[in-house]
Amino acid sequence: MKYGAWNIAIGIALIATFFSIVGMVAYLLYGPPITIVVPDFLGLKKATTTENTASDPLLGYAGILFECDAGSALKAEFLESSVHLALSDGRRISLPQVISASGVKYANTDDSFIFYTENNNALVEENGSATYINCTTAMPN
Repeated sequence: MKYGAWNIAIGIALIATFFSIVGMVAYLLYGPPITIVVPDFLGLKKATTTENTASDPLLGYAGILFECDAGSALKAEFLESSVHLALSDGRRISLPQVISASGVKYANTDDSFIFYTENNNALVEENGSATYINCTTAMPN
């Protein structure tokens, strides 16, 4: 059997193509990550903002956001006769509603943790000292 130069060239090209494909797959699977940056020539990409994340430090928690003095914040989820609080220092507290002269008051049994709310304002008092002060929210009327 006689092979011509053309048949040998095609055979070598097919073998080279096979090993190139195998090498590329191996590189993609086991090589360093590849970052491809495509320029936005047509201006189709919209600018993204982190405004919601910055204004809501307790984004993953349910309730109404209250922003307080000193950069602190809390979220209050109001239930029928209790409140679930998520504080910006990482604590989560549930309190029952108790009798109050004005506004709404939630407190634990020994009044060591109290949450007051009236209109769009709130206050947290711990062991007799206010810890979350001048908390306000923009609740719809």
